[in-house]
Amino acid sequence: MRLAVVLIFLVFGQMAMAQATPGCDVSQAAMVRETLDQAKSLTIKAAAAVGDTPEYARWFGSYSEHNAETVRANLKAIVTAFRSGAVVTQCDTARDDGCSSGEYAWVYPYEPYRIYLCPGFFNMIPLQALKPGTTASDNGTAVGTIVHEMSHFNTVARTADHCYTRQACAAMASIDPVRAIDNADSYQYFTEDVIYYASQPVAGKPAR
Repeated sequence: MRLAVVLIFLVFGQMAMAQATPGCDVSQAAMVRETLDQAKSLTIKAAAAVGDTPEYARWFGSYSEHNAETVRANLKAIVTAFRSGAVVTQCDTARDDGCSSGEYAWVYPYEPYRIYLCPGFFNMIPLQALKPGTTASDNGTAVGTIVHEMSHFNTVARTADHCYTRQACAAMASIDPVRAIDNADSYQYFTEDVIYYASQPVAGKPAR
């Protein structure tokens, strides 16, 4: 009897895993699962790194305790969503709905936590290839894109899309911090940069 229960658990567990990436082929599903794990880890570190730093100012504008607490709370909400076990990443191979204009991914904000992945998502650069300031990195990474989309959900941070690309969003943050802390790309680029700049060599310190 106990063996039967274990077998049933394994079967339904495998079905649940398969249902987590509907529409994706085997290689896409594997890439998505790895990306989700990285996104959760990235966002945990980003929430802990919120403070009066150059990275914060670059993406959220002039620092204030009130604004920083909002950013931190939104990042924590993203982490909570990742930990819910209810994330569904659906490959949108038909190129319809949100994928019609070259997007990488899209969501219905009222439909947590289903993220639709466009064909272009699978061609985005990996986190380890990020080089801020280069053309190839201007739209960010696949990992950061998952953070971006997760922030949109009404039950998470209810972010909007006030700007796209690193260049445009950095410019917006410098003149409009209120819109920046309500902007999905700002959370994406902040989380990416926390990891990127933490990994860069610092004069006088031993390499990691």
